[in-house]
Amino acid sequence: MAIAQSSEQAEAVTDEARFDAKNLRETMARVAALPNVGGIAVGVIRDGKLVHSEYAGEASPGVPVTKDNWFNPASVSKTLIAETVLRLVNRGAMSLDDPIGTYFRHPHLTDDPRYDLLTPRIILSHQTTLRNWPYNYDDNRLAFLGEPGDGKVSYSGAAIEILMRYLEARFEATYPELVEKELLKPLGIEGVSVGRSPIVEPNVARGVNRDGEWQDAFRRSQDGTIIQESDYSAADNMFATVPGYASLLSALISKKGLSNELIAERQTIFARGSERDPGYDCPPTISYCPENLGYGLGWAVFEDGGKRVLNHGGNDFAEHAQVYFDPDSGDGLVLFMTGGNAFRHGLEVIEAIEPQNPMYRYYDALISLMQKSQGQ
Repeated sequence: MAIAQSSEQAEAVTDEARFDAKNLRETMARVAALPNVGGIAVGVIRDGKLVHSEYAGEASPGVPVTKDNWFNPASVSKTLIAETVLRLVNRGAMSLDDPIGTYFRHPHLTDDPRYDLLTPRIILSHQTTLRNWPYNYDDNRLAFLGEPGDGKVSYSGAAIEILMRYLEARFEATYPELVEKELLKPLGIEGVSVGRSPIVEPNVARGVNRDGEWQDAFRRSQDGTIIQESDYSAADNMFATVPGYASLLSALISKKGLSNELIAERQTIFARGSERDPGYDCPPTISYCPENLGYGLGWAVFEDGGKRVLNHGGNDFAEHAQVYFDPDSGDGLVLFMTGGNAFRHGLEVIEAIEPQNPMYRYYDALISLMQKSQGQ
């Protein structure tokens, strides 16, 4: 796989940027040369502004990654519905504690009285007790594993889709229309698309699976169907450029469009890891654990040593992504990659930028522990 490298700065990288650009460039080149990685795009935010972007690898065979490439950041898509809901709440159109069942009844769950406990707050903080998708159940039907709102993380894309259908029914608009009207247009965000669209197609980055095989850019899974222009999801398969998503993070850092009360709620930990979802908990033998870790409203929250980071990751068969921001310092990061089984490689890139970040330190320690337990 040919390697290409380019970098751009909104302003010169200085000591205030607090990272070594040469080290980042070398790390990205090394990671992009791995057989299970295609292309890498990074945007570094300091004081709420994009100060440095870096690109490595290929968007498709022989075509270098640039700032114009659109990536599928997988579950980072869930941040759009979280921020859309917060803005609907901010203007008084709905509440975080409104019952979902008033406007939408999921056929798998409608007869269970626990369905009436579901609210936007419970869904965004992943407290539904639902598994990720119906295929995670033996009978391919969603079912509650406990009582919603129990304060324990049960990460669920299916629950996010329930919230999406609720919004569509309540506001009589499609989800892409709501995101555009309530979030992207008011904030002046370009370079972010809810799904496949004509603007995405000319420069979309193709996925690479764990075996190093190039994939159709719009394939849902290794053996899955192709995403059509009419398809959309709140849980997966959005598309964004690094400058586009970085502009969204900058807007969140600047507190545009939200009250101080809602900003505080977004970063409040409502759910923590449990036996249902140990990925947001610290095993007893882990080498590093943040002081606080759990889920706020649409974002995982990491707090340690006076630093707070709001993070969302995405990891599918041919892509990986990590985005985060510190609402206090105004620092943030956008990392988009094409590549299967690339979570660990993404952490290597983050380490080159911010090795003391509590999100990076936690995931690095967690993966190291998992690998040790598996004898790797």
